Amino acid sequence: QGRGLLLYNGQTVCDDGFSDNSAIAICGLMGYDGFDSWRNGQLFDIQASLEIGLDDVICSSGSWDSCTSTTSHNCGHHEDVHLNCVSEGDMFTIVNEAGEDGQGRGLLLYHGQTVCDDSFSDNSAIAICGLMGYDGFD
Repeated sequence: QGRGLLLYNGQTVCDDGFSDNSAIAICGLMGYDGFDSWRNGQLFDIQASLEIGLDDVICSSGSWDSCTSTTSHNCGHHEDVHLNCVSEGDMFTIVNEAGEDGQGRGLLLYHGQTVCDDSFSDNSAIAICGLMGYDGFD
């Protein structure tokens, strides 16, 4: 997973105009399939020593081609973006009764939420198990 403080050319990214579309576009540029969360804040000591390099990242869709931004800013580090990018296989997890890694057997979660069985089929199981790196299911 790609999780942490978002940097642009070694500088932080301000949250002005930042949206889920911005997160999808940036994660896509970095080779990920999507994101599961983003937030702002001065969470790390190192942020104070960095410049703010990008602001007003406004995207009308999840494609970087739809985005505009500026390298001038009116931000403080409390507005720095922290982003959690994921690959498709990382979107699904399986946990046991204790909520720990079920090692392929247990409750299926999608972004940490349970999955409803409505219309779930063997094909659904095969596809999801494949995304998670398994050969199939039993």
